[in-house]
Amino acid sequence: MDAVHATTWGLEDVLKGSDPEALDALLRRLRAVQDQPPPGPDPADALESLRALLLNISPGVGGTHEDTSAGRAHLATVVDHLSSLAGALPAGVGDPAVWGRAFALYTRVMAAGETEDVHTLRELVAEAEALEESVPEDEPFRFAVLWALGAAVARLGIVTGDRTTVLRALPHIEAGHAGMSALPFADELPLPLPPLPDLDLLRAGLGGGPAPVHEHVPAPPDAAPEELHTAALDLALRFSLTRDPALLDALIGQLERVRDRVREGRAPRIAADALWELAQAYRERGVLKDDVTDIAALEAAKEALTALAADVLLQAGAEHGLLAARSGANRGVQAALWAASQGRLHEAVAVLELGRALVLHAASTSSAVPELLEAAGHHALAEQWRVARGAAGNAEENDGCGEGTEADEGGVPGRMPSTLRRQALEALGYRDEDGLLGTPSLSALSDGIADSGADALLYLVPGEGENPGVVLVVAPRLGAAVGVAPLLSGAGSGPLENYLDATAARDAAAGSGRSADPSAEQTWDEALAALCDWAHQVLGPVLGGVRAGLAEERPAEEREAEERPVAEGPRRDGLLRIVLVPCGRLGIVPWHAASREGAAGREHLCRTTVVSYAASGGEFLRSVRRAPRDPAAAPVLLADPGMDLAHAEVEVMALRDAFYREARMCGGIFELPEEELLPGTPEDVLALLADGASLLHVASHGSAGTRPTVSALHLAAPEGTGAPAADGAAPGNGPDPGMLTVTRLLDRPSARGGADRAYATRAGAGDGAPLVVLSACQTDLSTRDHDEALTLTTAFVSGGARDVVGSRWRTDDAVSALLMAVFHHYVTVDGLGPADALRAAQLWMLDPDRKNPGSLRGPLLRQMERPDLDRARFWAAFIHQGHPGPGRTVPDAGRGAGRGGGGDE
Repeated sequence: MDAVHATTWGLEDVLKGSDPEALDALLRRLRAVQDQPPPGPDPADALESLRALLLNISPGVGGTHEDTSAGRAHLATVVDHLSSLAGALPAGVGDPAVWGRAFALYTRVMAAGETEDVHTLRELVAEAEALEESVPEDEPFRFAVLWALGAAVARLGIVTGDRTTVLRALPHIEAGHAGMSALPFADELPLPLPPLPDLDLLRAGLGGGPAPVHEHVPAPPDAAPEELHTAALDLALRFSLTRDPALLDALIGQLERVRDRVREGRAPRIAADALWELAQAYRERGVLKDDVTDIAALEAAKEALTALAADVLLQAGAEHGLLAARSGANRGVQAALWAASQGRLHEAVAVLELGRALVLHAASTSSAVPELLEAAGHHALAEQWRVARGAAGNAEENDGCGEGTEADEGGVPGRMPSTLRRQALEALGYRDEDGLLGTPSLSALSDGIADSGADALLYLVPGEGENPGVVLVVAPRLGAAVGVAPLLSGAGSGPLENYLDATAARDAAAGSGRSADPSAEQTWDEALAALCDWAHQVLGPVLGGVRAGLAEERPAEEREAEERPVAEGPRRDGLLRIVLVPCGRLGIVPWHAASREGAAGREHLCRTTVVSYAASGGEFLRSVRRAPRDPAAAPVLLADPGMDLAHAEVEVMALRDAFYREARMCGGIFELPEEELLPGTPEDVLALLADGASLLHVASHGSAGTRPTVSALHLAAPEGTGAPAADGAAPGNGPDPGMLTVTRLLDRPSARGGADRAYATRAGAGDGAPLVVLSACQTDLSTRDHDEALTLTTAFVSGGARDVVGSRWRTDDAVSALLMAVFHHYVTVDGLGPADALRAAQLWMLDPDRKNPGSLRGPLLRQMERPDLDRARFWAAFIHQGHPGPGRTVPDAGRGAGRGGGGDE
């Protein structure tokens, strides 16, 4: 059993070396022994148990969430094997089943902590307390139970922000660590003793007491990265308690040692966190010394954000990517504020781009990996990647492009599942500056904005507490500029806080199954109106400055051309065309609905400005490179398959009859024979897009999930999968197969065949990317992880759509049907680009003298007569992402007639 002995005795060296290849070699050796076992008792159970254990601790050497998940999936293997050893070990060693149960509990605590699942953490605390009570005081493995209990209580306190709970965990952790150290066979355990912070110091920090009198003990010169990092955290706590500048200098020195290890590739697990702590330490020293020119903090921050982006890219799939990205939430915003305060606009944009939309960027990058590998001469790796992707698609279960293990057949993997992905990305130099993690420069953004026909791109960056936020403006004709925005401070964002509270109350009332609560609805309407006023106070002065600057820069002949009317469409005289990248919770705000009370009544920003949104500058540039398609070339219309949205069928039939007579129809439509309809499953939608749909219009239910990756369009479940349960899960507690989620959109194998070719067209269908219209609730809303900008809308853009229309809140399906009919009129009959068409439809809703544009009939005509269409809840719910350009400003002759644009009925 040389492989087993090598694993037991060599694991500490592997962990210190932080080399995933070394751990992978151990796994392969164990698998090889199992494939060709020596004479004697069958070692399979022991070998599988040990491999599961190694995968569970793989993060210590840079393993991914995919690797850890593979280990967690086989926890029962570890527990069963250890239980089978009862009575077979020497007297005094203890009951290994106790260690197995404690290890399984600890692993589940870590998983619940990663997802911040408070309910599960509370259950695990209760389970750990019960286990601790059941294990005798003299049991040698009791230390593992105490450690698991301490971890459960501590993680609950961290997730809930309760310092008292964290303090309650420390005695358990301390006792567990002491018990493990006191074991006579501690040095023979397969897991090395983890470094422990100074608990007295931690108690002082959590309780606000004085620092302990004992001196800090520095880490030895040959310390492993984890040990160095623990020593640095000790110094950070001491500095927070004493504010002694000498301790701050010592902290920076210690973290610089960690930085050296990171640059050597020896600290992958802690790299992003340790580098960010170094950035914060440098920033603190700059503030103390009143040195506004020191860029050490900014340089460390860029390294930290690059390390985080690399971690996200290494993960397999959106779910795992989000777990990695979550650890660095808001860091890009903080670094951008630092850079802006120093007038470093290039750096401000760079760190913002490095720190946001990481999961979307990873999905887009992953899609291009085979082609990049081929171009770099790594043909074998490219083929392996394609084979793995195909296998994932055939299995209809994809966690990314993990290599898998050819002989495992459901057993514990004999390799780290992330091996292929790591090898491919390392071959492409994914951690190199300006490599796969490169961010768009100001000049690249400026060129993209100019090419798209827009005037400016604005990053809206929130401040914290009393500190103001900033607005970063990139305009091709004006250059780049930064403006301080006091209303974007935490203190100045009262209307946003009130809106979030009102939305939570409104959604809670709707989620209870009761009819709409009139009080909650009125409060929400008032909060939305106040938010729109606040949005105008923020944007108005900024856009006024941009408009004035453009007016000075434009040649006289161009100004004269803009003053000429455009036939049969909204006039563009004086229109400003902007793209917004709102950071943090500012992504919830309907900036396009900004308004104020003027002398002649309500003044709406959209009367003078075309507003489009983007998840990031990088995502914006990817979308504007895509060519448009005529939406009527191969349209797909889908009505709510559940048939409980009364106006969904009205909406899609009106669109078919007026504009898209050859559309492929899906979902629940009473008017059409069943044989003419596709059911409208997620598979139907993805297949139609891959087949070359020019337009996808979905009128169904939508929802923003408790985490953004599970936000979904509610479509039809494939035949034979059964109806979903009341909680949205399918029979067997799996995910509802009728939900088209953000994860499913980003992780589908076809998307990874090339993001800009994911919605490929068949031969003869023409080139170009589709228009996707999501006429459903909350399709551009994220309830948390806001800097990831993960919504159904952004997922479709990332997947290859050129333009996507989505919604910010729960909508009225009758009014949405009306708005969508007018929107498609402006797209197909007047030839406007989607951004302009949406704006035109919203202005039509605001017009008290609105007239039938020529394509409304029946129920939609009756909706047109409603007196309340100018309420923001109705007209402002929908936003545009993608290409912000105007499209054809003068329609083709006879275009409307050919598409069925009829008159009044």
